[in-house]
Amino acid sequence: MNFRDLVSGVAWNGLLHLGQRRRYARATWLFHQGESPDFVIALVNGIVKITQVAEGGAEVPLALRGKGEVLGEIGALLDKPRSASVKAVSECIGIVLPAHAFRGYVDRHGLNPVIYRLAIQRMHDNEQLRTALTRLPPQARVARVIRYLAVEIGERADGGVITLQLGMSRDELAAMASMSRSSAMAVLRALHDAHVLELGRGRLVIRDSLALAELCED
Repeated sequence: MNFRDLVSGVAWNGLLHLGQRRRYARATWLFHQGESPDFVIALVNGIVKITQVAEGGAEVPLALRGKGEVLGEIGALLDKPRSASVKAVSECIGIVLPAHAFRGYVDRHGLNPVIYRLAIQRMHDNEQLRTALTRLPPQARVARVIRYLAVEIGERADGGVITLQLGMSRDELAAMASMSRSSAMAVLRALHDAHVLELGRGRLVIRDSLALAELCED
């Protein structure tokens, strides 16, 4: 579920006409944590990675987002500094509009409840994931994280195959699962050997969604 899923076609198209089209090369930063929320980006193509700097200074991956997402909207509505950074995982196309234009758009279309619902849903999903990671064994942790990412950016094909353009290192994937890199890689290799997953450079393919779902409930 993203912003595009929750608004009408008229509302979405209206948003796209408010800003300027911009192309972002892979690995380009769209904005950084702590910056002023001067603009909002409506993502019309591509995948981005949301990261946050932890207390120790390490960059922690939080989520991946795809087309139909609106980026930087909470900061723009609250007029607060950016709470996270956003980086292009693939080549992306976004519509960039000033924060004041976005606020006016939200008011005209009565979208405050929609944005609130989306924010609360994502907080709930993240809390559920974090809670699960504290009690599940390694294989189930990795499975939960992969399923979480698949919901956001998975590209579905015939036969239930789902492709994820990850754009993150194995270290980052392990960090999302609250595991060491070696432990996460051992699980990924086991799932690959069991034909549940197929590992590739910068991507991951779910070959057996049912088996992955069963592992999530371990």
